[in-house]
Amino acid sequence: MIFHSKVLRRKLAIASHKEIVLQRAIEFADKPAMIDGLTGRTITYRELADSISKVAAGFAARGFSKGDVVAIYSPNCLEYPIAFGAIASLGGVSSTANPYYTASELAYQLNDAGVALGSEPRSCNCDGALPFEVY
Repeated sequence: MIFHSKVLRRKLAIASHKEIVLQRAIEFADKPAMIDGLTGRTITYRELADSISKVAAGFAARGFSKGDVVAIYSPNCLEYPIAFGAIASLGGVSSTANPYYTASELAYQLNDAGVALGSEPRSCNCDGALPFEVY
């Protein structure tokens, strides 16, 4: 059975992930975009936009293109959405991998997803350099 909403339907604007996430990054440039709840570390909208662009450029320089799959092998940290945003901005697909996977579980996921590249944070503390190892 199909259920229909009694609320009026709304047309959604068609925009890329990066456009939606960063649509007001200029306006809110120095305001916090993300705050790590455990450490209090903050990334501003400007830092977020710049980091996504840098990581996307790094992926592109390694031959990543639209439709390719990247494994994000990372705990939950502020660098995680940067990797996700970079991949999405290039038209790629993110395959998230739990850092607690065993070697065989990780191998299965990488093979099953058809991963072209993998990324993991060097540390969950961005120091201005590209915060990811790409393999």
